[in-house]
Amino acid sequence: MRTDKWLDFLRLAFLNNGYWKLLSLVIAVLVYFSIRAEVSHVRVVSIPVETDFAAVAGGAVIESVEPRSVQVTLRGSYSGVNQVALSSLQCVVRPRQKKNKLKDTVSVKLGRTNLRGVSGVRVANIEPGVVVVKFDVPMTLPLAIARPTEKGLARGRVQFVYEQTNAVVKGSRRLLSVLDAEKVQIQTEPIDVDGRSQTFSTRVRLLPPGDAVTAVVDPPEMVVNVVIINEKATAKIERVPVVVSQPLASVNRWATEPGWVDIELSGRSEIVKAVTLSDVTASVNGNIPLTPFETNEVPVLVHVQQGLVLDEVKPLPATVKLIPLMPLIQNPASPPAGQ
Repeated sequence: MRTDKWLDFLRLAFLNNGYWKLLSLVIAVLVYFSIRAEVSHVRVVSIPVETDFAAVAGGAVIESVEPRSVQVTLRGSYSGVNQVALSSLQCVVRPRQKKNKLKDTVSVKLGRTNLRGVSGVRVANIEPGVVVVKFDVPMTLPLAIARPTEKGLARGRVQFVYEQTNAVVKGSRRLLSVLDAEKVQIQTEPIDVDGRSQTFSTRVRLLPPGDAVTAVVDPPEMVVNVVIINEKATAKIERVPVVVSQPLASVNRWATEPGWVDIELSGRSEIVKAVTLSDVTASVNGNIPLTPFETNEVPVLVHVQQGLVLDEVKPLPATVKLIPLMPLIQNPASPPAGQ
């Protein structure tokens, strides 16, 4: 009797509305795998390792950090993983040095708490999982600051004006003691001047020299006034053909005398020097009536490529003559035969 009840229950569970139940099962499986694929996207990124260590007076300084970057595997939705900005990613370690031991080596185990900028995604793996920090006896070395470098192309000649000419580097004695203070200089971050035409001021970071990447520069940055001098120049594009502009249905057809003009340009030096024959055109208005017994003289119009900013554009000569190529009035039709 009990067996019959179980058979009735199974028949009711699987055979009653079986097609709808099978369809529901298929939909559930598809939804499950789509959700799993959505949250299972993997991305491996390289993140630089930085140290958060405040050296005390008379204490040790960091000599080296190995490795300098780690490979981090991120897992999550496709949109979430790809929205992580690489520029905001950091791996920060806080090494704790033992007391009264300047030359020490500390191993720091990495975890999610060491990572910055990975909110919203899961950290599946960090390789390697340990960062080794070596300490050394501190040393200071005064060095000259090299002239800043520029990045990009400014709209003028660039000059840098700054008061800071020297700085002090604090770091590992093993790394700094081999540097020649008369030959080695502190470098700066490049200054982006691309497209700039006006003078501006900016702060640039001072970078430690050579292999002393863990050293600290005091002061860490300096103010630079970037002076952009807009030099004026004049150039001449010779023998530019003159184009006659007129509707196709116009009766008159013209040639110009002369058939070409020179174009004189003036403006910022770097722009004027880059202009070529293909960047300029000359034209005249040919949609005018023919005046017998008079010289048909018209002004020359100069067109420059869109985007070129010039102070003055002048054609030489400023006017040209229009010479008709065909009669204005056609000959009347011949009279019919017999007349």
